[in-house]
Amino acid sequence: MDMRKLKEFTKYIMIAAVGGILDLLLFIVLHTYTDIHIQIVNLISMFTGITTNFILNYHFNFKADSKFFKRYFSFLTIGAVGFSIVSIFVFIFVQNLEWNAIFVKIGATMFATVIQYFLNRYISFRRYRA
Repeated sequence: MDMRKLKEFTKYIMIAAVGGILDLLLFIVLHTYTDIHIQIVNLISMFTGITTNFILNYHFNFKADSKFFKRYFSFLTIGAVGFSIVSIFVFIFVQNLEWNAIFVKIGATMFATVIQYFLNRYISFRRYRA
């Protein structure tokens, strides 16, 4: 990986941390203080984090200046892949094996983030000519 890609990946991870913290805090609050089904809580929190990550990546990491909504739709679609991964982990480890929801959410989100980076880099922000 060349220096430019390493810098871009590092920024992506830092931005993902911001969206991830927002996602996790919202997940904890909704899971702890409401009776909303855990998968709906996961959907709400992840959608909020994904949207935050897209806006920050669009402006500060990939510095895109075109096709905002096309890129956002692509980013959301890839976010659905991440959501599916996390949802499967939540279903297996929280709903069936009764593991701690917060730890499962953190681990699954970290795993999904790496996959999403590569998909977003080469699809949503492919050298900024979508």
